[in-house]
Amino acid sequence: MSRQTFTIQPSESPPAPIFPFPTVGWSVALLLLGGVVGWQLARQRVTQPSVKTNKTGHPDEEQPNFTQVLQWVGHAKAFEKLDRYDEAVSIYDRGLTQHPQDFRLWHERGLALAKLGRFEEAIASYDRAYELNPTQRDLAHERGDALLKLERYEEAIASFNVFLNYVPNSGHVLSDKGYALHQLNRYEEALQSLNRALNANDGDRDAKVYAHAYQIASLQQLGQLDAALKSCQTALQRYPQDSFKQQYETLRQQIAEA
Repeated sequence: MSRQTFTIQPSESPPAPIFPFPTVGWSVALLLLGGVVGWQLARQRVTQPSVKTNKTGHPDEEQPNFTQVLQWVGHAKAFEKLDRYDEAVSIYDRGLTQHPQDFRLWHERGLALAKLGRFEEAIASYDRAYELNPTQRDLAHERGDALLKLERYEEAIASFNVFLNYVPNSGHVLSDKGYALHQLNRYEEALQSLNRALNANDGDRDAKVYAHAYQIASLQQLGQLDAALKSCQTALQRYPQDSFKQQYETLRQQIAEA
C-alpha cells in the first residue's frame, strides 16, 4: 500500500509588523525583517513526527499521535526490539483506530500477539489482514504456525498448503506440514512432505534438522527400522547432536530385539 501523505495548511499569516522606531538603521531593519520571514517559513514547513528515543536508546514513553501507518509500525517495532510486545500491540491498536483497513497494522499486530503466546487473537488478526490482502503468502505460513501451537493440525496443514501454492519447495513449511501430519498419525503423507523438505535447496539448516528428526520418527512408526537407522546415521554425520544420538541408540536396540 502506498505511503499516505498529509499536508498541514498553515494558519492565516499575521499582519506585517509595525516598527515603532523610524530612526533604526536599514541594516537593523533588514535583520529584523529577515527574522520575521524566517519565522513565517518555519511555520509553513511540514514535518512528520518520527519515532523518538531517549538517551538510553529506548522509545519515548509518551503517547504518540502519528498520522501515517509506517509511523505507527515503526514506533511499535521499537518496543518489540525490547520484547515489550504488550505495549507494541497497544500501539498497533491505536494505529488501527485511524487506519482500520490497513493490512500491515493487522499483520504486525498478529505477529506481536503470537510472540505473547496469544495465538487465538493472532489468528484473528491474520484473518483480518488476509481479508484486506488475500495474496499475501506469509500470512498463510504465520497462521499455520499459530495453529500448530494450538495443536489444530488439520487447519495448520490447510494454511501451509496455501503457502506452498506460492513457494512449493519451502523446506521450512514442508517440515512444519510434515510434523503436523506426523502428529495426526498420517505417517506416509508425513514422509512425503519431510522428504521434500530434506531435498529443498533453500539453505534452511534448522528446517532440515527438524525434518530429519520427524522423518526418522515416521519411518520408525511404520516399522521401517533399517531405513530409519540409515536416515539417523546420515543425520548424525551432518548434525552431531544429542537428539539424533538418542534416536540412533533406540533404533539399534529395536533392531536387535527384532
